[in-house]
Amino acid sequence: MDRTRNLLLIAVLCLGTTMASNAALLFDNMSNFENSVPGASIASTASTPNTFMGGAYNLLSGASSITGFDIYPVNVSGSNYNALKINIFVWGTVNTSGTVNSSTPAFGNLLGTYSFTSAGSFNTGFFFPYEGSPNGVNPGITLGSPLSIPNTLIGLTFNYQGSTDGGLTFNNANSLTSLISYGTAPTVGSLQFSGYYRNAASEVNGNFVSSLRTLGNSNEGLGVRIYGNVVPEPSSMAVAGLGIGMLIIRRRNRK
Repeated sequence: MDRTRNLLLIAVLCLGTTMASNAALLFDNMSNFENSVPGASIASTASTPNTFMGGAYNLLSGASSITGFDIYPVNVSGSNYNALKINIFVWGTVNTSGTVNSSTPAFGNLLGTYSFTSAGSFNTGFFFPYEGSPNGVNPGITLGSPLSIPNTLIGLTFNYQGSTDGGLTFNNANSLTSLISYGTAPTVGSLQFSGYYRNAASEVNGNFVSSLRTLGNSNEGLGVRIYGNVVPEPSSMAVAGLGIGMLIIRRRNRK
């Protein structure tokens, strides 16, 4: 009897582990470029204003929360900075109609805003990867706690502000902006649109009332990796439950 109870306890613990959210990479459109896959390229827009940039991302199936990001600010502003402020907006709904204006902006349901500061040399003419090690496993920027998401389609907005006084003051600057990835499809997840939003109407709230922009390439989107948790598919839980049932039957047959 005790052995049967122990087997059932082990089986239930295994099912609980299976049903719990698992850490995962939810979206990735940078690995192809970093791995020199043919056709994978990067760029930035010279059109201004471009201090707030956004995009819509379809995350890995089953994604339930976000835990961090790899991000890629680029500085082609002509100015050198010694500190950077990173602002990230996460939106729970995306306007998929294609009609973006003041009545129907690009995003809705703001789930969270995050600000980080970073000291260093951010000279013009370069982009600056914030990545974990190894790439695609650990995020370069980790959230203080997981951010629950209502579905797997989210909107993201990035704003980068530069400082020339060691972080005492930060300011927006055109072409201190977001890196754009293009040419090959994401290795994890997918882009809702090929293109990006920028604050062409001088928006500064992380949302956009001006239409989607593009450089004219395929698979265009702001370069990012998104990390988080995934709830297993119901079929996986069913298999785990079937395994428990077989353990019980097998034990009874032995008796």
